[in-house]
Amino acid sequence: MEIKINNKIYEAKEGEGIFKVCKNNGIKIPTLCSSKEFQEGLCRICVVEINGKLMTSCNTKVAEGMEIITESENIDKARRINLELLWADHAGKCATCKKNRMCKLQSLAEEYKIENFHFIPRKGEITGQEELDLIRDNWTRVVVENENPCISRNSEFCVECRKCINVCPEKAFGFNHRGSDIVVGTPYEKVLDCSFCGECVRVCPTASLMDQNNYGEIVETLDDLKKFSVAVLDFGIEEKILEQIKIGISPEKDLNKLLINLGFEKIISLSEKDKDNEDEIIKQIKTDYAKQEKINPADIAVFFISSKIYKKKNKNEFLDYVLSEREVARLVRDKEKIKTGKIRL
Repeated sequence: MEIKINNKIYEAKEGEGIFKVCKNNGIKIPTLCSSKEFQEGLCRICVVEINGKLMTSCNTKVAEGMEIITESENIDKARRINLELLWADHAGKCATCKKNRMCKLQSLAEEYKIENFHFIPRKGEITGQEELDLIRDNWTRVVVENENPCISRNSEFCVECRKCINVCPEKAFGFNHRGSDIVVGTPYEKVLDCSFCGECVRVCPTASLMDQNNYGEIVETLDDLKKFSVAVLDFGIEEKILEQIKIGISPEKDLNKLLINLGFEKIISLSEKDKDNEDEIIKQIKTDYAKQEKINPADIAVFFISSKIYKKKNKNEFLDYVLSEREVARLVRDKEKIKTGKIRL
């Protein structure tokens, strides 16, 4: 079928969503909750105009002869209001946020120049006990969990996009409570206990779900001149790391240079045939390699860089740290900030 987008004719298949058709044709529509696999229409940032009516593009199907506008004054106003509502719980927290400069919500807030915070109560505007009680009640629903070995959770940053709920193969997340009290979390808010595949962290657009690690200790280890830091790159992780760092963090395209700049003295890249022997290869670094190079095994710090974040709970005398591609990007971001005094945008 044929549809018109921004006054141009495009081919579309019956049953396709507007968002998908636009993406396939290189037409950018912002979103927080939609992805390749799921179209929720919850964030309402992906609104477009159809016959003068604003509709979410991700869960609206195309129809023969449909005329769609993706950019207009009304669309821009609606997107800005929806972004302000989501930003209201986040404003002022970016400087200390683990995901600063790697956050989808932050990027959209900057793109749409969200500078007026109409939905954030200011100290002078809070006059009644009812308003104070409302703010306190909002904080009682914030869940912070750092007890499991792989994933840290902070519902303060959650935008309720449902991505973690949809992507989790074990259905470890869901909505707790009802109405205005609703919050995304685990059943009965118990400590997250799953296979830790890491898919929820991958799709989370904010810092609500993050990789668990002692970040300060990692930085100290990489900066310690007495430590010989070895990076073991899992098969296929290189492309994922470069994908994470390519936007607004560093212009460097050479991954080895980036890792050396972080403080790694040796880099080992696993091939596809090494996938089933990674534990043995890691063990050999503090045994065979240490002996060969006459290095005290206690002075070697082994980092396994992989999307297999479940490995974090299996650290042992031969494996000191497990880093995801996101954590490497965070290290690059912070190193770039120290080097230049600012993050390149």
